[in-house]
Formats: sequence, C-alpha cells, structure tokens
Amino acid sequence: MKALFWWTLLVATTQTAHAGGGSDKWYSNDYEFNYFEALLVIIYVIVAIIFEEVWHYVNHLGTETYSYGHYHEDRALEKDSIERDSHGNIKHRKLYKELISRMGGEFMTLGLLAFLIFVLNQTGGFNSIAKRIEGKSADGFAHPEIAIDLFHLAEVVHIQLFLTMFLYFILILCLVRGSIRKMKKWEKLRFRHRTRRRNSQGSDQRELAAGDIELEKHLSYRECVIMHMLEWKNERPEVFARALKDLKIDPNASDLEQQQQFQRVVDEHFSVSVYLALNLENGVVDSIEVNLPTWLGIIFLMAMFALIHRYAKVSFLYLQPWFLCACCIVLLSMGVILHLQRRLIKKSTDARMKHPQQVPSESTSSREEQTWLQQMCTIHEKWSSERTMLRTLQVCLFLLSYAFARVLLDFDAWQEHRQRALTTTAFFIVLYLLLAYSLPRTVPSFLAVTAMPPFVDPVNLELLLKQLVVYHLDAQRAPLHRDEEGAVRV
Repeated sequence: MKALFWWTLLVATTQTAHAGGGSDKWYSNDYEFNYFEALLVIIYVIVAIIFEEVWHYVNHLGTETYSYGHYHEDRALEKDSIERDSHGNIKHRKLYKELISRMGGEFMTLGLLAFLIFVLNQTGGFNSIAKRIEGKSADGFAHPEIAIDLFHLAEVVHIQLFLTMFLYFILILCLVRGSIRKMKKWEKLRFRHRTRRRNSQGSDQRELAAGDIELEKHLSYRECVIMHMLEWKNERPEVFARALKDLKIDPNASDLEQQQQFQRVVDEHFSVSVYLALNLENGVVDSIEVNLPTWLGIIFLMAMFALIHRYAKVSFLYLQPWFLCACCIVLLSMGVILHLQRRLIKKSTDARMKHPQQVPSESTSSREEQTWLQQMCTIHEKWSSERTMLRTLQVCLFLLSYAFARVLLDFDAWQEHRQRALTTTAFFIVLYLLLAYSLPRTVPSFLAVTAMPPFVDPVNLELLLKQLVVYHLDAQRAPLHRDEEGAVRV
C-alpha cells in the first residue's frame, strides 16, 4: 500500500506540473478557483472518512486473530476493564507509536485519492464533467473549461492536502514530545513522593514537600482529586455507591465506617501520576486521530467557504485571519483556564495539606438540594469540555496548515508576486514556530488541570475509578508484594 501511495503521488505530481504548464488559467478571479477548491476538499474528506472506516474495520478484524498470550490478556481485561499487559500492569499508550501509525494511515488515504484521480483521468471522467460544466455560469462565474483544467485543479488540491497533513503532524509531533516530557516528570515526582513518604513517618503532606516546589504542586493535584472523591458521598452518591461496590468495602458497615474505609483506600492507593498520564494520553491520542467530528467540522467550514466564494465573491486569502483568530482564542482560553484552575487547586488544597486525616463534614448539600444555577455549574461533570476545545483547536490547526500549504504551492504567486509570497511564507514560518513552542507547553498542562475538579467528566471518572480499583485490588491480592521496598503505592 505504501508503494502504491508513493507511485501514485509521483505520477500525480508529474502530471500536475505538465498540466499547469500546458494550459492557461481558466479563472479570472481567485474566488472562482477557491470555490471549486473548497468543493474538492469536501469530496476528498468524504472519501477519506469512508476509507478510514473501512480500514479501521479491517484492522479490527486483524487484531481479533490469535497470538500467544491472547488468553492471558483476555483474563486480565475481565478482572478490570482498564487495559493491562500480560504481567497485569496498567498499559499506557506509546504516543510516538500512535503518531507514526496515524501518519501512515493518513498518507495511505491520500494515496487512495491519488489513485482515484489517476483512474478518473484515464477513463475520461474529467472530460464528462467538463462537458456538463460548459465554461461559465449565467452570472459569469468562471468554471473549468476543459478536462485538463479539471485534472490540474483536482491534483493541486490533492497535493495541498498532502502537504497539509505533513504540516499538521509536525505540530502534533511537538505536542507529543511535550506530553512525554510531562509524563516523565510526573513519574519522577511519584518516585520522589514514595521515597519521602517511606522515610518520614507521620509527616503531613506539606512537610513531605518541604523545599520542593514541583513536588508541592504535584501533591496539591493529588489532594485536590482526593478531596473530590471524599465528597462523593454527599455530592455524587451514585458514584460513591459504585466506588464502594468496586472496592469491595463492607456494605453492612455504618456510613461513618464506610467513609473512613474509603478515605483510607484513597489515601493509600490513589496515584495522581497514573491518573494524569492516562488522561493526557487519552487527550493526545484524540488529537493525533483526525476523528469524525473534526472531519465533519472541516466539511461544514469548507461548505461555508464555498458559499462565500460563490456568492460573496471573497477569496480564501481574506478568510485566513478568521481561523487564525479562532486558534489564538482557543489557546488563550486554555491558558486562562490553566491559570484559574491552578489557583483554585492551590486554594482548595491548603487546608487538606495541613490536616490530611480530616474527614469531610456532612454539611455539603445534596444534589437534590442544589439550585438550578448550582446544577448548571456541574455541566463539566457530564460533558467533556476539554475534548471540545481540543477538537476545535484541531480544526483550526488543520485550516492553518492548509493555508500554509496553499502559500507554498501557489506557483503563480511565486512567479508573479514573489515578494508577497516570501512575506506570507515568512509569516507562516514564524506562526508555526510560535505554535511549536506553545502547544507542548499549554496543551499537556491544560489536559492535566481539566482532569481535576470540577472538570471530572464521565471519561475522567472512568479512568479515576479504574486506576483506584486496580491498585487497591492488586494490593489485596498480593499484600506482601506491593512494592519491592515495602512502600505504599501513591
């Protein structure tokens, strides 16, 4: 399949260059070209969606075949629904592997598009379309006049999409590198906490982190999530009941005993490093995957662009600042949420850090007693707002990559307006350097703080419960082998 991709891409590029040199421009205004360009992007994206669904189905069939250790993996997954390896450890995703795999899938899809364009040209499909279009519409809007114009247009858009995906994955590669650095840091902080907790018996959390700013921040994250879990009994009774059942806490014990047992389990077996890493992996993989909602968003925007090009007669150049502004707004919103959430975490955990053994009081109002405004504020517990922001950012990054690809491949502009083309290219290079710097520093931290209250949505909650249950049940099954040095898992 990869050989087919590179061969068709080479043929398409050669024939595109030949087509561009052998015919005059069929359009007199940029918006006329942009109109058909937007329509072709929509068609290509629909073909890509269909191909991806078929490919995922075939790939799923391949994963269902037998390999040695398959039965052991099945038994591990039956014990708890979190993914684990053959040794029973929680399996984390390899982000570089996910990225490389996804890049291969996207480029294979582009190879299929190149093949379809080649077949359509060889079978006379472009000739049939050219005869139906017949040059210009009644209002004078230009259309491709002959088959070679259509073929050239189809290949230009196809090569633009190829370069778009290449530029997009460069930005995602920067995000993956930043995420891996963040997870390595969390893992080191986890070991540091374990060492200090083992060596200082009876010390509170603030004393454990004395002189270590990073560890203090890490422990504040841990205490924030623990405080949230200890409030489940009053705030989210259905979640608390599920946690008691999954953790096998005695259902016949009194409410106070259940609360104390639950607090003891949480204090001993909750690992904020594992929880944050699972959430970060989940969010980054969602960004690596150009998924269906993102494709649908791109189709919708391209349809809007096509209408603007056709009826408002505005070229694509004047639309670029809008999604550049949208990208800046999303990144700025992430930064604001990151700053406010960090302040909230620090403020809410100060008391808990001083008194770690204190059990939450019963004064918190129940869900039924809350006003409608208070219930509206819990929307983050029902809807993944961070995933929505990530996918909005994904669409903006795709469109920025597409705009950059159009500038690089606009051979007419390089020949006729070289100074303008150089200026625009320099602008996009600076923009990409800024994005390459800000994405790995903003997005991983954003995904970390939005895994904290009040952003514990159903996906976060599932990861939180699974991690806690896995570590607690493992400790019960092998109490003498919890840690080689006898340390408590944190």
